[in-house]
Amino acid sequence: MNSIPNFRLLVAVLAFTFLSGCAKPAVQEPAVSLVADAQIKPRVEALHPRLLAQPRKIRTLEGQTSYPFAASFSPDGRRVLTGSSDKTARLWDADASSKTYGKVLCTLQGHTESVSVASFSPDGLRVVTGGMDNTARVWDADPNSQTYGKLLLTLRAHRMGVCRVILPDGRRVVTGSRDSTARLWDADPSSKTYGQQLRTLQGHTFPVLVASFSPDGRRILTASNDSTARLWDADSQSATFGQELPRIDVGKRTVLAASMSPDGRWLLTAPGDNTARLWDADPNSMTYGMPLRALKGHTGWVRAASFSLDGRWMLTAADDGTARLWEADPQSANFGSEVSRFDAGQPITAAAFSADGRLVVLGAGTWDTDPTKSRGEVQIWQVAE
Repeated sequence: MNSIPNFRLLVAVLAFTFLSGCAKPAVQEPAVSLVADAQIKPRVEALHPRLLAQPRKIRTLEGQTSYPFAASFSPDGRRVLTGSSDKTARLWDADASSKTYGKVLCTLQGHTESVSVASFSPDGLRVVTGGMDNTARVWDADPNSQTYGKLLLTLRAHRMGVCRVILPDGRRVVTGSRDSTARLWDADPSSKTYGQQLRTLQGHTFPVLVASFSPDGRRILTASNDSTARLWDADSQSATFGQELPRIDVGKRTVLAASMSPDGRWLLTAPGDNTARLWDADPNSMTYGMPLRALKGHTGWVRAASFSLDGRWMLTAADDGTARLWEADPQSANFGSEVSRFDAGQPITAAAFSADGRLVVLGAGTWDTDPTKSRGEVQIWQVAE
């Protein structure tokens, strides 16, 4: 059983560069130091929120017209980050009590091609983006900083577009690219190797569409058009640092998206068809690498797949315009069953939970080879209370 579960290093075109006139949110975010632990654990007011009988759209972000490749919440849920076909990444006010709710706070400009990936650091003070200009970039996202919205670091080494970027612990960045490699970088400003590449993860034979860390930060998961998902040793103190670990075989499928459960036991994949799949990703399990559930119901390709932070729900979104929630509690009789759905009205490109599990942000739109003809919007939905 030597094959890793397909993780999705989806096009990580995270875009942002020098920005002018970044608005500060009405409610200032507290300054928090970057966490050293790879687990992202933002403060959550209450675990296991109760699902609404019917999710409701509460906001469409004002001014988003280009195709949104990426959309996610900040750790505190007060902002939304997007990456788009217009070569920019943007920070939006997602605080319903704010006078600027739903409006752009900051535009990160500098990428010379589409920004397909963007994510926050665990403390929300930095943003990392990836683009089809072959670069990944780190930005200052601290509203209280004098360099708010400014470019802090550019990572150059990939020979083709960056499909996935993540800054999981404030110290490292992992990127996945169309050049078939994933790369690990030092993003710790206090480090002597700041901005340098630590390892190149080679082995995939087609573009790497998924790249992510395990919750404990000791493994990196990648997935590719070559129908493989692979795990790599991310422990810098290990003799096998940067080397490939036993894989999970997900079959001859292109993984467009993938997410590991908060406890690191399961892998959820969107393998280039209408069905998301759940896999056993626990190396100590007798069923490691085996499929656990097939999440059936979508009528278009699944483009996004993730877990809520408490691990209770799974979220999928697809070309059929729907987002769906699935039961992730193995003790439930409904384990793996659909428990809720909502319709964005057009193909969905990105989807993510807020940290407290009450909200979902959706990027939706229509893509055209001519970027000026691509259209899209970003919606915020309430799914629980």
